[in-house]
Amino acid sequence: MRALAALLPRVPRRGDDRGRVVLLIAGLFGILGMLIVGGINVTAIQLARLQVIDAADAAAANAADAVDESSLYHGGVGEQLTLSDRSVQQVAAATLAGEDVPAHVLGWRVANGTGAEESRVAVVRVAAVVHPPLLGGVMSSMFGDVHITVQSRARAHVH
Repeated sequence: MRALAALLPRVPRRGDDRGRVVLLIAGLFGILGMLIVGGINVTAIQLARLQVIDAADAAAANAADAVDESSLYHGGVGEQLTLSDRSVQQVAAATLAGEDVPAHVLGWRVANGTGAEESRVAVVRVAAVVHPPLLGGVMSSMFGDVHITVQSRARAHVH
């Protein structure tokens, strides 16, 4: 009985709940804030990825028109243009250099794997580094920036 009597003063009463709800609400708002910031960052990174894909598509389309001059002078035009790795890489790099770098993209470059596939298809790979817009400095110091690599293909046709 004495043990039960000793525990009764420690059991909280209805009036002792003051302040506990504030902690729960603060935790809820903290989690909600992290979800909002994370959602905004993921959306910005996805939009930057789509802009990098657009740039890779433009570079591939231009590179598909980059005929290998040595094959053109030796064999003529024919039904299809003949591409070379060097011509595709040069035109893709020139196209990317002429494009405006989108917001939150720190930089981009033509990546390894860019070239001519079977001398008929221009394959352009673009690597980009994206910096998240909200709390990007904090995230970059902990996890680093986001690296994106996209690939686009375009076939060379003679009309």
